[in-house]
Amino acid sequence: MAVLDHYLPHFDAVLRHAVVIPAPPDDAYASLLGFDFAQMCEPVGRAIEDMRDLPRFIADLAHRGRRLPHDARFILADAPRSGLLRLSEDPRRHLVLGAVGRLWKPRFELLQLTREEFLAFREAKYVKAAFGFVVRPYGKGRAMLRHESRFLATDDSARTHFRRAWEVAEPFAAFFMGRALKALTAAVTEQQAATRPPPPWRRRFTARPPAPAG
Repeated sequence: MAVLDHYLPHFDAVLRHAVVIPAPPDDAYASLLGFDFAQMCEPVGRAIEDMRDLPRFIADLAHRGRRLPHDARFILADAPRSGLLRLSEDPRRHLVLGAVGRLWKPRFELLQLTREEFLAFREAKYVKAAFGFVVRPYGKGRAMLRHESRFLATDDSARTHFRRAWEVAEPFAAFFMGRALKALTAAVTEQQAATRPPPPWRRRFTARPPAPAG
């Protein structure tokens, strides 16, 4: 994904997804920014916990995700409030977020950095991450939404720890994002259906009968 090349041209791990959104690009991008990813924690956590032979720390993460407060929210428009750094945004076209932390640990804190500090960051024993979302036209009235997450360790020690954890966590991270984007697509489909005018034949049959004379 070209929009990530400026921030993490090289990486140790990557996730990629793409979905077709049944809405024009502007509407698709607005829906992406307003989608509550936290709402996926409970159903995805339940599905993950139902899998057998889970590593303990993955099971713990899934369990904590299911127990998020009912008012918990995570939407991309407010991502900086959760510690993520807004690296780049082209309104209605793309968004790039960044993070730096010891991401191999079940509980980790993200460093509070500026965009320039993120670009220059080289301190050992950390992992840099960049998350990109790109929306492009895809036929009439539709959009292609592409997501890519890149991860780069800052030294060999962090790389060893991260790769060991990522080998286990990658399928579950991919599962979560895949389910989230499918839920977003379903929500947009429902919204578009609710706002779309009925076809002419249905309008004829649902039109009000004329008022009686007199």
